[in-house]
Amino acid sequence: MSNHVETFLAQLIKHIDRPDGVVPQARIRITDHAYRWYFALNNSAKTALHRSLEALEHLDIQYQRRVALGAFKHIEAVQITDGCRLMASQGLTPLADDIELAFEQLEAAEFNIPWWETTKRDIAEAWSANKTFNGVKRQQSARLFDAMKVVEWIVQSEDTSPVPEMRTLSTMLFNDSKKLEEKSFANLIRRLMVGQLDDDVANLMDDGPKLLEHYGISKYPMPMRFKANALLFCRGVVDLSALHYGIGVSPDEIKGIEWRQRPPYLLFIENRASFERYVREIDDAGVVIYTAGFPPRAWLHAIEIIIADVQDEVPVYHWGDRDVGGYRILAFLAKRLDIDIQPYLMGVDAPVPSEIGDELKAIPVVGLMEAIESARGYAAISALFEDLGKCQGTGLPWIEQEQITPISPLEKS
Repeated sequence: MSNHVETFLAQLIKHIDRPDGVVPQARIRITDHAYRWYFALNNSAKTALHRSLEALEHLDIQYQRRVALGAFKHIEAVQITDGCRLMASQGLTPLADDIELAFEQLEAAEFNIPWWETTKRDIAEAWSANKTFNGVKRQQSARLFDAMKVVEWIVQSEDTSPVPEMRTLSTMLFNDSKKLEEKSFANLIRRLMVGQLDDDVANLMDDGPKLLEHYGISKYPMPMRFKANALLFCRGVVDLSALHYGIGVSPDEIKGIEWRQRPPYLLFIENRASFERYVREIDDAGVVIYTAGFPPRAWLHAIEIIIADVQDEVPVYHWGDRDVGGYRILAFLAKRLDIDIQPYLMGVDAPVPSEIGDELKAIPVVGLMEAIESARGYAAISALFEDLGKCQGTGLPWIEQEQITPISPLEKS
């Protein structure tokens, strides 16, 4: 069958193939608007198309009755005499049958996820209306269920559980080592989860690969970096005081910590370059923890172990960019760790590097306020919110923390 015949039949069948069943009979007018491509064919191509259509059963081809002398006689209408048999003759599955099969597969699918039944109803509603669900057609149900396997694994895995690197996990779930590396597949996983995520996580993890990294799923899992003067308990005991620049360790190896003396402060640093510079230039007894921007889930559990015995006894700071992302990370850490974290070198009075100050873009204050509003229950963040409120109607210069020379909170105070 030629491409022209397939195209013509596909347009005809759209008129009769409906979600509630195949229309048994229909008369379809062939207009130069809907079938512009047909009227644009040369006469020999049209003639070949006519012959092919006339040879098909369950179609009655009706040509124009009045045409100018010598003009080509086009198809005026097509009468479908038996819609079901026409589709069967072309090996096509009726839409209603296709939907029923998809619904049977959907009904049989079970995932150990609290919101699966609600999601299942939403999928059924979209597919019954012949729409996509999060960009997935009902014919792509296998892709949707594969993504749900990953969601289930994330939901069921414990914060303390070791996370296989991406290709190992992909092989475990799909027998395909590279499936989780596909960005569009990772984005589908994010879309399926986004309604259940903390707002700060959803806003900062704005694509699928970032969200997978947050849950520890990456090609090259990164060890957690921090500096402290203490004994770290893993499979053995590590004397951290011997390490000037800190240590990098897989978070699931951290079992406990014993302090030689109470540290003077805790400082979270968002940026890797700023962390490395800080631990090289500042040599005091403060605890300095690199968060990798938005810290992965396993890191958060390890951080809880590290700071548990001192978090209520010493001041806690977070140093990040003075922008919406940095403020969201500050708010998330305060809520997730449930401690009052003070913004450090990123508040209203943060020093702006004078040599490049004119080049810094302004961040609307309202955006900064929205970024921390969810954590206003913590005193330090509430104070920052009030300071920002006094700057309403203006903007604050965007400050990347790498632009600022590190300074210890001990010196600053």
